[in-house]
Amino acid sequence: MLYFKLLWLNLYKNKFGSLMIVLLIALSVGLSICLNLQERAFREGSAAAAERFDLVIGAPGSETQLVLSSVFLQPAPLPLIPVSHLHALQQDPRVAWASPLAFGDFTKGMPIVGTDKNFVLNAANSLISGRVFAEPFEAVAGANSGYAIGDKFSPLHGQIGEEGAHHHKHIEYEVVGIRAQDHSAWDHAVLVPLETLWQVHEHQREEKGQPSSASAAEPNDVAHSHSEPGVSAIVVKPKSIAAAYQLRSQYRNEQTQGLFPAEVLVKVYALLGDAKQVLSWVAVVTQILVAIALLMIISLYLKGQQRQIAAWRVFGAPRGKILWLIWGGLFMLITLSVLIGVGAGYGAALLISRQIGMNSGFLLPLSLRAQDIYHILLILLSAGLMALIPLLRLYGRSPIRILREQD
Repeated sequence: MLYFKLLWLNLYKNKFGSLMIVLLIALSVGLSICLNLQERAFREGSAAAAERFDLVIGAPGSETQLVLSSVFLQPAPLPLIPVSHLHALQQDPRVAWASPLAFGDFTKGMPIVGTDKNFVLNAANSLISGRVFAEPFEAVAGANSGYAIGDKFSPLHGQIGEEGAHHHKHIEYEVVGIRAQDHSAWDHAVLVPLETLWQVHEHQREEKGQPSSASAAEPNDVAHSHSEPGVSAIVVKPKSIAAAYQLRSQYRNEQTQGLFPAEVLVKVYALLGDAKQVLSWVAVVTQILVAIALLMIISLYLKGQQRQIAAWRVFGAPRGKILWLIWGGLFMLITLSVLIGVGAGYGAALLISRQIGMNSGFLLPLSLRAQDIYHILLILLSAGLMALIPLLRLYGRSPIRILREQD
């Protein structure tokens, strides 16, 4: 008990030095923890969001943009592909099911996706209430859409603030089902029959006196004629791994591109890995600077106590106990600093993950793993050994000489 009282009095007497030690170590640990947690959460969250999309087929162009738009529902103009590709895939014996995706309309800032029953039942998770759409102008809403069964809404073509955005005031959808939450962008999406989406835009073009032909259509505008409609993307569930690679190869041509979302994400992760490496080097340099500053502060901290330490030794206090008392105080500060740093780093990663989740639409899971614990223990061990360096230097000096220098 006396030991802890002396320890507390010793720390309290050197408030400024103690505070600087806590802040420096907490900053270093927090930066490292936040970086590791955030990078891992992004990898796991994006992979989980894309795991239901085995194969996606779309028009030639950016693979990354096709994945972002079809899997993560990021608004962007996608060139359309003829619906004949969808019919061919649905009749292909290598395909378990194939469903269309068509974009362009929104409600309350959320995307309205034209698709079919297969997608709702197989890729869009289960329903928690209601049923799948069966008639035109029926809709299945995501768990976080804010809609309830029986709600009605009119779609907005384009997004609010965009040039040419306008409401289809003569059109009204009715919500007949609610999807179960899966912590993805689809929790905020509203699914409607593809044919209804075509009908809405066909009617719009007729009102404007525009031709309803494929040549007149713009990216993501599903206003094609009924004889030659188009879709933004096709989600395919192959029956086997071999079938998946065959289909991807078959649809990699001048008219279409087939891709595995997971494979595209690997390329994104490679870029992310390069960025993480740069940030890791920044973190390493920061930790080296923190270590140097920490050594300087500990040295100043001990210099302020060397007269007291010398007096204890003159009056017969064992050097081992003095060493244990001073080092114990420093290690308590280091442990407190690490705990604060872990908490601050986790909190910062949580805030960043929530912000990214709101913008990207998928959950970023955060958790401390065994490797994080090992990393924290390594920091504790390194800082504890570092604290011994100036302390052992002081330990070997004569107390009489120290007192003479102080006079």
